[in-house]
Amino acid sequence: MSDAPIRFYFSLRSPYVWLATEEIVRAGISVEPIPVVGFAAGTVFSDPVANPPRLAYVIEDVARIAARHDLALMPPVDTQDWAAVHNAVEFAKQQGRGMAFTQIAARLRWTQSLDLADPEVIAGAAEAAGIDPDGAVAAMGDTSVRARMIEAYTPRIEADQVFGVPFFAFDADGRTHRYWGQDRIAMMLEDARAMGVV
Repeated sequence: MSDAPIRFYFSLRSPYVWLATEEIVRAGISVEPIPVVGFAAGTVFSDPVANPPRLAYVIEDVARIAARHDLALMPPVDTQDWAAVHNAVEFAKQQGRGMAFTQIAARLRWTQSLDLADPEVIAGAAEAAGIDPDGAVAAMGDTSVRARMIEAYTPRIEADQVFGVPFFAFDADGRTHRYWGQDRIAMMLEDARAMGVV
């Protein structure tokens, strides 16, 4: 659990998450990064990789958005072990460097086409984030880390009704305010500031 009032649900699989991490850091806001270990009950996952026209559009769209922010997209080969890399994120989070590690890992995947299932890539990301590389690599294969994440995050995913990534939520005015997509960050921040959340 973090003191950050804004919950940031993500999977490093998504290029929109990469764009979101860049925007969050640019905005200088504190968020709690929460790797998605599953979606809310009833969610039907539509995998863009299984839909070639949609995948082509996503790559075109992300490249267009990235260019507007002077970022270069290099689409990766999609052979990731998401549980392993998200375990490393959780290790970084426990060291107080979750968002830093998440941004670095997203950049490595989406700007350098590196495989986040590669322990050497994770060790480099950990070093850059200022955490123990050996600990991050060890967490990748630690099934107890994944089990703890599922136990801790599944109720939160259900409560916030997370159905896609990037997804943001915060509590104010007696209810949960939810925002889906990196293109909602400015609106989310405006609302959070108006409600005194950040």
